[in-house]
Amino acid sequence: MSQCAIYRLREVGDLVCRVQADLGVETPYILCAPVVLRSDWGALVPKLHLEVAVGDAACVVLMSQLVALPRTELGTVVGDALHRRDDMVAAVDLIVSGF
Repeated sequence: MSQCAIYRLREVGDLVCRVQADLGVETPYILCAPVVLRSDWGALVPKLHLEVAVGDAACVVLMSQLVALPRTELGTVVGDALHRRDDMVAAVDLIVSGF
C-alpha cells in the first residue's frame, strides 16, 4: 500500500486516495480522502479539492473530507495521485494549522 494510491473500496465501490504515509508498521486504519467525479462535485475549494485523473475520468480528491478507514476496506488500486503529493501534504497542513 503506498501513499497517494487511489483505491476502489471493496464493498461499496467508491474511490479513496490514501493520504497516510508508509509508517513502517501495519496500522488497522488508514487515513484517506474521498475521490469523486469532477462532474458530481460543485465549486472547488482552492488547496483542499485537488483535481486528478483516474483512467479517462476527471476526478477530485476531497482533502476537506479526510477519513480513517479500516485497512480491510481498501480494494484494488485503480490509479494514483503521486503527482499531487505536495499539494496533499499542504492541504493537511492547512486543515491542521489554518495556513
